Amino acid sequence: MTLKEAITTAIEFEIKIRDHYAWAMKESKDPAGKKFFEVLTREEQGHVDYLKSRLKELEEKGEITTEPIPTVIPSADWLAKGLEDLKESAEKRDYAEETQRLFTALKLEDEATDHYKHLMGVLGPQGKELFKRFIEIEDGHTALVQTEIDVVTKTGFFYDFQEFNLDG
Repeated sequence: MTLKEAITTAIEFEIKIRDHYAWAMKESKDPAGKKFFEVLTREEQGHVDYLKSRLKELEEKGEITTEPIPTVIPSADWLAKGLEDLKESAEKRDYAEETQRLFTALKLEDEATDHYKHLMGVLGPQGKELFKRFIEIEDGHTALVQTEIDVVTKTGFFYDFQEFNLDG
């Protein structure tokens, strides 16, 4: 696979994910859910824009620079502080309609991450550098979506940690 083909397929993945988040935002009746999907819609649009700029640079110069990828996702510290607020607000929210949208988002994020990992194995140094950061970002998206799923489904897990155990 060429770098041009890799960037083109990555754009397709990011558009697919962005479109899902935009649809979920539109369909959500819960204000907190709407905000969650809106932030991820903007994030994925940023990825589309970034990849398109890399593709244009590749077509014009025959190579790409790996400028930092802008992100709207807050820092890990900020997210950690917000987890308690999320747990408290979860008791007041109706997630019935959000659940399927979140599971679809998780599937799409996993597919994108798997694709980028594949690209890391078949591309040269420029492609590897480009998609290394995308894997990190997509892993962050996966963690965010999984956290929302944990809150929605009340499975006893939160941020992949078991909160309680029924075995005494």
